[in-house]
Amino acid sequence: MKLRHLPFLLAVTAGLASTAAQAATTGTLRFVGQVNAGTCNLAAGDVNRTITLPTIKISDLASTVYAGAHDFNITADCESDIRNVIFLFTGTASNGNDALFSNTGTSQGIGLWLADRTGPGHSTIPANGSVPQRSRTIATSSSKAILPLTAAYYKTGSAITQGTLASAVTVSITYN
Repeated sequence: MKLRHLPFLLAVTAGLASTAAQAATTGTLRFVGQVNAGTCNLAAGDVNRTITLPTIKISDLASTVYAGAHDFNITADCESDIRNVIFLFTGTASNGNDALFSNTGTSQGIGLWLADRTGPGHSTIPANGSVPQRSRTIATSSSKAILPLTAAYYKTGSAITQGTLASAVTVSITYN
């Protein structure tokens, strides 16, 4: 190779080295997401449930205001971050006693008594009460809130006749 071509070769080599691609050295990444609180739902068996009270006789109510008490529980299944569940009961009040739920069955003189068993004794859940009177707050344990309840036939004040008791009570839950 002749030396007179050396400057030309150096110029070509330098030109090739300077044609490298230019790239951005900074960029922005945007992230989006959402954090939701946990949820609770009534246990599957409590969504549309029929509670069957024991059969009683009219004479069972001769010396007491209620008979045929039946204990049962309502359960809410929750995610682990839920601490409390508030159960709210609504329904139509009995004509003879606003604390009772109405009977749409064929028996006269009785209504449905609903009470919770969370404390000592029974605490009536009135059909025609304020929201705090019709609500019960239960702390969760192992991702469940279990409300122990009692239901019974209850005298309304009018003459009792033979027949059936039928009553509908709606339960809804909120939680935190």
